[in-house]
Amino acid sequence: MRTFLTIAPDHETALAIDRWSELCWPALDRRIPVQNYHLTVAFLGDTDDNALQKLSEILDNFTHPSFELKLNDIGYWPDSNVLWLGPTLVPDELNALHKKCKQAANRIGARAGGKRYHPHMTLARKLIAPPGSALLAPDFVFIAAALELWSSVREAKGARYDTLASWRFN
Repeated sequence: MRTFLTIAPDHETALAIDRWSELCWPALDRRIPVQNYHLTVAFLGDTDDNALQKLSEILDNFTHPSFELKLNDIGYWPDSNVLWLGPTLVPDELNALHKKCKQAANRIGARAGGKRYHPHMTLARKLIAPPGSALLAPDFVFIAAALELWSSVREAKGARYDTLASWRFN
């Protein structure tokens, strides 16, 4: 099963982001459903039940402070045709969380990627053309209060994400 560790915005923030995205790009194809909004902290890839059990044991003893996350930057990656929303400045707490999660992933045998960490929330993928400039600048703030373990299930309409576990921050 494909899994990853993530931070999800609260429902109110997710809905505000969705309304803003609809306003900025009303004709945008391949939009990500609001219930799938998240920032990946560490991608684990295909993991079996034993690995997930070990990960849960590691993260059950895990402590991390909650922190404010400001999403105020947008971008488009032409190589993957992805429109994204993210922080202009990555909080130290998020960088530290990413490092801890990569270490936990490595301990269970999942290699959490070697690329530079670029936290972002995908708004649309597989776009045929760049979406154009946003009509309004993004300015969303929420408290990152928990780390979640999600699985990704591919379906005809796109991916469905299921929450497998959650760990509250201090």
